[in-house]
Amino acid sequence: MTFPPAVPEVVRVAGVAREPFEPFVDILARTIASQGGGGAALAVRHRGETVVDLTGGSYAVDSAQLLFSVTKVVTAVAAAMAHAEGLLDLDAPVAAYWPAFAKESTAAVTPRLVLSHRSGLASLDRSFTLDELLAGEDERAIETQEPYWGPGTKHGYHAFTYGTLMNGVFRRTVGDTVGGFVAKRIAGPLGLELWIGTPESERSRIHPLTYLPPLVSEGRLGHGRTHGIPASTSARLAMTMDLYNDPALPGAAWPSTTGVATARALAALMAATLDDGVLLSAEARRQMTATQAEGHDEVLGIPMHYGSGVQLPFPQLPFLGPGSYGHEGAGGSVAFADEDREVAVGFTTSVYPSMPGASPGFLALLPVLQHCLART
Repeated sequence: MTFPPAVPEVVRVAGVAREPFEPFVDILARTIASQGGGGAALAVRHRGETVVDLTGGSYAVDSAQLLFSVTKVVTAVAAAMAHAEGLLDLDAPVAAYWPAFAKESTAAVTPRLVLSHRSGLASLDRSFTLDELLAGEDERAIETQEPYWGPGTKHGYHAFTYGTLMNGVFRRTVGDTVGGFVAKRIAGPLGLELWIGTPESERSRIHPLTYLPPLVSEGRLGHGRTHGIPASTSARLAMTMDLYNDPALPGAAWPSTTGVATARALAALMAATLDDGVLLSAEARRQMTATQAEGHDEVLGIPMHYGSGVQLPFPQLPFLGPGSYGHEGAGGSVAFADEDREVAVGFTTSVYPSMPGASPGFLALLPVLQHCLART
């Protein structure tokens, strides 16, 4: 039996891609097609100049997206700034200003151990409702949570508690939430469409998520739970509700999860980390990107590579190789910079991939980016 060919749906892409980056117009359309539709955006800054700024599919030109764990790279930059300014000592015990951590099992926890997923406080034993999380119950719970390993002895992804802990640390040292610091010291001065705790006036720009059927590789099936580490707080809640499209979520200022931004804002943020003195000095950037943990991750069950709050190249997300740093999000979005190549990239998508993490479409963009950079 034969069938007449279907009339193809046009994937529209708007924006700019300067020479030699013009291939990204078609490549972004292919990325959207490969994820089955929805929206996506790509922004690239090279040597301080915007060379790609594209939106496509169901995105409007000004669409913003929930970032999931791409939020962590924003938090990492904020922490590096606060440390460099003497507002926060990333290597001093949290117990020095948060008395609940003075107990023997957590007395050695420092903010840098949290940022590099080595504190042992990788998850919380109890579950929460969304209302409880919005009321800050996770911070009260983290005070009594026992670590799953001795602080500093292993590393395992702190998917949600990264934000719980860093918000608590910031409020007790800097005198503001991470989101407040980002608004006043990063997004505001740089004019970035980036929020951790999105104001109501901007929430209509957030593109809703759609989900591909979930899949898991056999080797990672239930890995963390077999080691006695429960799924993250937000992941457990998402099992019972469409958490990530809940209208209340963008207002939650969770520094691990609820950042919202455009791709161009992410590229501009990462480019600013390369420009000495704009956000970070060369030394502050070096400290943020120095390896803190590498190898088997106790939660994810795969080899990971962490700096102080940033992901460094690892097998499943190599970025552009040594010199790169950034972060992926479960919903497919990615932000990263590469110091050697003087490039910064922001990518967002509205299609949550079958396996959480960087969109397969984004991974396909990396060799194209390398090809274009080789022609500059």
